[in-house]
Amino acid sequence: MFFITHFMQKVQESNRSIQRARVSWEQSKEDLEMAKSMIKTHPDTSCLLSSQATINAFSSILQAHGHFQLPAYSSTEMLNQCSSVSPAFEKARSMCAVLDSALNRDLLGHASLKNIQFTPAFARTSFEASRKIRKIIRTYWEENRKRFFDP
Repeated sequence: MFFITHFMQKVQESNRSIQRARVSWEQSKEDLEMAKSMIKTHPDTSCLLSSQATINAFSSILQAHGHFQLPAYSSTEMLNQCSSVSPAFEKARSMCAVLDSALNRDLLGHASLKNIQFTPAFARTSFEASRKIRKIIRTYWEENRKRFFDP
């Protein structure tokens, strides 16, 4: 899994930034499919993949708008950045809280797992939260497909 831990910087929206966005969007889909396949057998990995799927989905929004070196510490962190793009993303806030509940971050953004039970039930909850967030983001892509790409 790959978490980007730099401060967000902005450049111009370009064909390259839109291509990076498309790659992040596709990676998000793959992460979520893997998360689903591991719910019962590896619930801890499933939870992390669900979080990563959401971070990649939010990254796709920011990248399309020309941002790079994103502060991908958490789903909520990414949501805070994406809210400036569209207020519709605010619908995902409670779902981001679910995804972030499994992670504990220090001031530098380094992750350490909390002492919680990664049960299949929690993995299913995390997967569903990520799936719903991707649906919200997919709606944005569908509404803006002429400017960016088809989701």
